[in-house]
Amino acid sequence: MDSVTGTAESAGGAERLILVHGATSGPWVFDQWPVAFPGYDVRAPDLQEGLDVAQARMSDYVDRVLVAAAGRPSVVCGWSMGGLVALMAAQQSPLEAVVVLEPSLPLELSGGDALRALRSGTYDAESAYGPLPPGTRCRPESLRALDERKRGISVPSVTCPVLVVAGRSGHPQGRMVARHYGADLLEFSDLEHSDLVVDPGVLAGVASWLREPPPFPEWGSRR
Repeated sequence: MDSVTGTAESAGGAERLILVHGATSGPWVFDQWPVAFPGYDVRAPDLQEGLDVAQARMSDYVDRVLVAAAGRPSVVCGWSMGGLVALMAAQQSPLEAVVVLEPSLPLELSGGDALRALRSGTYDAESAYGPLPPGTRCRPESLRALDERKRGISVPSVTCPVLVVAGRSGHPQGRMVARHYGADLLEFSDLEHSDLVVDPGVLAGVASWLREPPPFPEWGSRR
């Protein structure tokens, strides 16, 4: 069930904006987004819904996005792990555009670890990522999906316009991702990784880009 939806007025026949949360988080991280995208049918699927999280794979998360995009021209915007999910979805289904907020890196940029074992089970956010900002809402995440990302998931190219958004912790990865996919780049050097899904400047920047994305596959930089 989607945690975030557009208004009834905006949903009828409108282009769909699908918001994809990161690892250990959920659709609630996008609660502020619908008001910034009044012309879109905004959806934020719960990637874990209906799954045994201890066995969940990245492909399961991609399936959730593809279901949300079915039957409607769609833009997919993913944060962190959700950014890699968005890129994977773009390989499997035609999308209008993809926006990634400091995404997990694909194999082509991470190099991967071919010997990484795939484990069943779950992990918590602080054990994997360190101390979190006060009040951060988290939940257990799939070890198998984490191991798949560490082993490396190949996304060599996408065939739609891409916007990469990077904060303070995203350099130089943001530029690497943008160059690899021929994407446009928005950099916010004063924002941490977790700020990117709540900062009004990011929402305004994404909304502005969606109104007039650059011709694919030109690469540029907006700061």
